[in-house]
Amino acid sequence: MMAKRSTRSGGRLTCAAAALMMAIVVLQLQQLMAAAAGDKHHLHFFMHDGYTGPRPTAVLIVNGTGAPVMSGVRFGDTVVMDDVLTEGPSRGSRPVGRAQGTYVTASLEKGQPAMLLSMNVVLTDYGGYSGSTVVVMGRNDITAPVRELAVVGGTGRFRMATGYVLWKTASWKGKNAVLEIDVYLRV
Repeated sequence: MMAKRSTRSGGRLTCAAAALMMAIVVLQLQQLMAAAAGDKHHLHFFMHDGYTGPRPTAVLIVNGTGAPVMSGVRFGDTVVMDDVLTEGPSRGSRPVGRAQGTYVTASLEKGQPAMLLSMNVVLTDYGGYSGSTVVVMGRNDITAPVRELAVVGGTGRFRMATGYVLWKTASWKGKNAVLEIDVYLRV
């Protein structure tokens, strides 16, 4: 004759296994959520876009053929830039990096020049981020008080970064501008 098994100890074992499995699932979900949140970073600096003067940092490389959308700006104008980034709005402020890339006048609407911007923010002296880059892409409606562009990547401390840039014109004289830039990203 076979002895009858006790279901009480088997029930306790099943409950303990279920509780352990539940704890493992909760821990894994917490780790996933922490990884998805990523490290958040906020960068703030000023970009000096010098189109004129003895050492311009922005140069027209393709003359657009479209009608002028504002004085001196045509649809299709393409500019390459290597602008200095500084800690403050003055050109004499401490340099923290460079903004290197291109912008193209991509709007046909008269009085509303919008640029397609593609830019690498190269940090050279910005705390623990020196040597890292942030890749920015988007539409820059230069007449809007605040523009939002996308962070689409980066290198170094910002590898695989995502986020956005808030971009404001701090000053504008002729074809030269100083832009205040706030970068919000996570990696």
